Amino acid sequence: MRLTKRYIVKNLEKLALSDPIRYERYYINDTLRIQKKENKLEKEILNEKNEIIEKSRISNQEFEELKGQAFKKIIRESYLYLKDERVSIKKYLEEFSGFNRVEVKFNTREEMESYQKEPWMGIEITNTPLAFDKDLSKLSQKEFFYELTNALKE
Repeated sequence: MRLTKRYIVKNLEKLALSDPIRYERYYINDTLRIQKKENKLEKEILNEKNEIIEKSRISNQEFEELKGQAFKKIIRESYLYLKDERVSIKKYLEEFSGFNRVEVKFNTREEMESYQKEPWMGIEITNTPLAFDKDLSKLSQKEFFYELTNALKE
């Protein structure tokens, strides 16, 4: 079981962050996505819980062929929060620009339940369509702005 909480954050400017890793993700269907992570081309098979059950490197040719079948592209940069190794931040670009998601990973349920979010973190979005790229990929532009606006006004 995944022990993660997700939050929205408005501003990344004063946070101690690592250098970004750029992800270019393409969703082919509910169980298949490909991505370009830095210079690596990867294919990932997902289960119904959005967990990776198989991951492999692919050729540029296979990447381009699958990319042509994608229904959605998501471009984001991923950062580590240097003050807490459990925390990573995803800054979305292009179609989802303005959206920044914080992910906090826990080793135990007790650790997760007792966690006090950092003051700079916004509302929790763990159980919303903004929590996972897979769900985000299914939102129309109108639905995305509705979800983002609601999350940011808290």
